[in-house]
Amino acid sequence: MSSSMPPPPPPSRFASCFVAKPARGFQVLRIDGYSCTKELPGGERVTSDAFAVGGRHWCVDYYPNGADASADDESAAIALYLRLVGTHRQIKERVRARYKFTLLDLATGDATYERPEETGVFTFAGHQAAYGVQAAAGGGDVGCGYAAFIARVELEGMIMDDRLAIRCDIGVTEVAPLPVVVADNPSPMAKILRDCASRHKYNYLGYNSYNEGYTDGVGGEFYGLDGSRRGQEPPLDDKEYIRRCLAAKRPRE
Repeated sequence: MSSSMPPPPPPSRFASCFVAKPARGFQVLRIDGYSCTKELPGGERVTSDAFAVGGRHWCVDYYPNGADASADDESAAIALYLRLVGTHRQIKERVRARYKFTLLDLATGDATYERPEETGVFTFAGHQAAYGVQAAAGGGDVGCGYAAFIARVELEGMIMDDRLAIRCDIGVTEVAPLPVVVADNPSPMAKILRDCASRHKYNYLGYNSYNEGYTDGVGGEFYGLDGSRRGQEPPLDDKEYIRRCLAAKRPRE
């Protein structure tokens, strides 16, 4: 009596796809009370809120008296640095990025002083504080930028109402996963993923619990849980965004 072997199980099948694309963004750091920051000792920095560009998080550091912690006298120039403070997986990473610092006119948002775009290699080594007044760790951890961005005597000729506004532009390559959807009858959400991939716009889909749906992280289009597209809000252009940043009033103390 012969026995037949059972058929082998089907193979496990996987597919991965990534897309590399340029990402750009900027941060506007406004300092109200510039003259008071001159009292900070050397090595103390005012750090912006963290902001996301290219799947990573960055901060702008303003050193009113330079990044040298051993210098207690008032510096002849201010220092500006860009720092990498976070990544997707929060593991050590080295990133090559382009950056540019610009001083802005408080009334118009136009450039009053700028340096040419530079390229630097940034390293993220672990969790770091995101904002406020801090000291550079061990005199290091300053990122990439300028030890003497602009002479103080020149800077103070541009300042209005004791306020300073700095714009930092960043350009970096982002490598993001693309979903590989293989299904005969895809679900509404699978169809959204496939449509985003086909438009080469896919970055991520963020779940929005307030509106009960998903947002295409690059296109800004909002989808309901049933897969229906609900449109998007028209974005502000850069000029209007900067104008609103500079015109915002300080909260009452």
